[in-house]
Amino acid sequence: MQLATADPGASLVGYRDLREWLAAVEAMGELKTVRGVPWDREMGAMVDMAYRAKGSGKCPAILFDDVPGYPAGYRCLYGMMASPRRFAFTVGGIDVKTAHNNIEYLKQYRARMKDIQYIPPVFVDRSPIFENVMEGDDIDLFKLPVPIHHELDGGRYIGTACGVITRDPDTGGLNCGTYRIQVHDAKTCTCYISPGKHGRLHRDQYFERGQHCPAVAVVGIDPILFLAARYQVPPGLSELDWVGGMRGEPLGVVRSKYTDLPIPANSEIVLEGEFRADERRLEGPFGEWPGYYAGGKMEEPVFRIKRVLFRHQPILTCAASMKPPHAHLYERAFTRSAALWEGLEKASVPNLAGVWVHEAGAGRTFNVVSIKQRYYGHSRQAGLLASQMVPVAYGNRWTIVVDDDIDPSRLEEVIWAMGTRCDPKQDLEIMSKCWSSKIDPMVFDQHYYNSRVVVDACIPYEHRNDFSRVAETSPELREKMLTKYRRDFHDLLGEELV
Repeated sequence: MQLATADPGASLVGYRDLREWLAAVEAMGELKTVRGVPWDREMGAMVDMAYRAKGSGKCPAILFDDVPGYPAGYRCLYGMMASPRRFAFTVGGIDVKTAHNNIEYLKQYRARMKDIQYIPPVFVDRSPIFENVMEGDDIDLFKLPVPIHHELDGGRYIGTACGVITRDPDTGGLNCGTYRIQVHDAKTCTCYISPGKHGRLHRDQYFERGQHCPAVAVVGIDPILFLAARYQVPPGLSELDWVGGMRGEPLGVVRSKYTDLPIPANSEIVLEGEFRADERRLEGPFGEWPGYYAGGKMEEPVFRIKRVLFRHQPILTCAASMKPPHAHLYERAFTRSAALWEGLEKASVPNLAGVWVHEAGAGRTFNVVSIKQRYYGHSRQAGLLASQMVPVAYGNRWTIVVDDDIDPSRLEEVIWAMGTRCDPKQDLEIMSKCWSSKIDPMVFDQHYYNSRVVVDACIPYEHRNDFSRVAETSPELREKMLTKYRRDFHDLLGEELV
């Protein structure tokens, strides 16, 4: 058997691994290689400064090479999917040219997701991941250019843009989730997993039995598997099945020697080991998704490494969360918006016009649902359900419901609706004791609750036909102007006016 590969003629995904992906992205003009930057805080600082200067969706992926102290070709990659073109190429089947705004683009992505048929992985007998093997006394994680991503991080983090694979000890079901991994010494890590996450549930089940939890961490990862590791797949299926469905063929995997777990054969760097039930170390702090060093240092189970596999000239994939915007928020907005929209549809909320999980809310804390109101209470129903649904149930703060004339992805429109259609005395619903974690900067003890609010920023249903008219150019006059003055508009705005 050979390493499973995607056939670009049969699959909407036109690459087989991270290296083919990088070659294609470079040909698009969306990859920048930077040489000679040290791993100690400077990589992360450069990425933060670049993405903050360019803004959301406009910065290239950044590949660091010739890292001081490491062989040429030992590389670190940031910002894999943080642009429309890179994200579209990663998932396949999306035409960026025909998507004129975020919601139209999101609709294409949702249509792509609806066609997915989950395909389980298959074992293969060859993989370039075995080009380099460190085992036993030879293991030295510091042979890889593991960065300190943020200035105040508690150490070097090898797992950020990663996938941690675990198995449910009762059902045998697999999970691949993105959880941060800190390196403590040459052979030892810790891995923080928030309570309620699937990987944490698996680990807890082993620990309750007095057993260590086997785990495989893919820290040099195929972009579509990284997307999967942050995607909510249906119960009973795994993220590896989702990747197979996206590619239209099974993901090739090899069997882990020490854990019996599957290892994606197209990986760059893999750690095999176990979470120890009897051993803990202080972990953190780390700059996390809300944009803070929240949670401080806490003891976490040790992740004892038994084997390291990596390709020649390996690529460590990195994701440094910062105050928004940062290098892996762009794609998070799309995947979580799509999942929330899907969940609301399955909960039978009718006439949804759009959903957006905002980057400014760190991809979780500020979420907007647009509806065409059909009955009394429709807007509250949509808001209350959305506030508690995966993927935003964890850490959510604000859920805003707006009418269908509001683009939920445009903050200026959302805030306008909040300022003109919402009566704070009547239109705010506040809930307490909701799901949060130590990463939440407003959690001050180990009771991981938060409160959240639903803001009904819709025109009151009883006044939907007699509310004040909106002062804006009508669609009819707009079309007339575009026809009559198209050249003038092009001179003024280029291709911005559609």
